[in-house]
Amino acid sequence: MKSQSTLHGRIIKKYKIPKVEIDDINYKYEKVKKNLSSYGRRLAGRIDSELEFTNILESTTAFSTMTDCMSDYLKTLESFSVLCKGPHHMKILSCWINDMVEGEYNPPHTHHNLRGWSTVLFLKIPPLTPIKKTWPHKIKDGQLGFINVDGISTNWFTPKVGDFYIFEAKHQHSVMPFKTRNKNDIRRSMSFNFITFAEEERWKIIEGVDGGNIVHAK
Repeated sequence: MKSQSTLHGRIIKKYKIPKVEIDDINYKYEKVKKNLSSYGRRLAGRIDSELEFTNILESTTAFSTMTDCMSDYLKTLESFSVLCKGPHHMKILSCWINDMVEGEYNPPHTHHNLRGWSTVLFLKIPPLTPIKKTWPHKIKDGQLGFINVDGISTNWFTPKVGDFYIFEAKHQHSVMPFKTRNKNDIRRSMSFNFITFAEEERWKIIEGVDGGNIVHAK
């Protein structure tokens, strides 16, 4: 499995989801999005379209690939002695899809009361308005930023379709606004939170409040 680990005081791993599986998510989402509920009340973003996708996630062809990535991420945590040895039984608590348009953004935030882990998968990236020649440090349009534990510096990543990031829910992150060539273009991403059963027992999460789908780590 091809992956990239980045250690900035917290562990971030980036994986690549095959295009055919990305296409399947987009197809299923487009088919049902008119019937999906807004998840915006629980999210931090200045985004109009934030729709819950939890009950559909498991039906996607990418689901198996993503659970393999989740298992690999937990094994990485074990290798750094951040997590005790498995096997680990994981639970996906919530999933949503953001359709961002020009000018929208996600301010620095964390997920799920700092418990467990979070993900972001990029499903569509529109062509951005060409940027006039300037200093490289000024070019942050649409980038995903992870704030370092020093609370000062930020590591920026340029999203590409199929990029799948896994990170700690307590790791502050943000998404910069952007300008598109076509004002109607969208930047689509999917995120979900997950925990292990050990985390669930520790925090005494009440079934029916957080819900969730059970996933067995390999």
